[in-house]
Amino acid sequence: MEMKCFLKGQAIFRQGDLAGTMYDIEAGSVGIFAGYGTAEETQLASFGPGDTFGELEFIESCPRIASAVALEEVRAREITRDDFAGYFRDKPEKILAVMRQLSRRVRETTESYLDACRTVYETVETERAGETRSPRLKERLSFFHRIGLLSTK
Repeated sequence: MEMKCFLKGQAIFRQGDLAGTMYDIEAGSVGIFAGYGTAEETQLASFGPGDTFGELEFIESCPRIASAVALEEVRAREITRDDFAGYFRDKPEKILAVMRQLSRRVRETTESYLDACRTVYETVETERAGETRSPRLKERLSFFHRIGLLSTK
């Protein structure tokens, strides 16, 4: 495992890159962005010390679905496939920690999906009633619009 350092604002990986590594943050924070560097750039998540990131595509061996950017100076262990395989043998507690984080992300994604469904429902009901959209509803629609716009590119 190699320790890597990233400066504030530095891209750690970019959307579309092939995933050959994942990272375990020792210090600093990392933002996960859709459309990084575009007018529609949207931060999807952030991670700090003790968190891993990049494991979704790493485990599945697929291209990155978002970009990771250092929000401040970051020190993180770069975990390769060989390192990860060694966890099963030497550090099963790390595998359990990654599984817990993946489980948390699935739960958060499900909550986001349900929030999107509620937002669509509220929008339809507001329009049916001929009412004005609330500031909260406008904000949620704007967020989901940006995400939807990025997912069609």
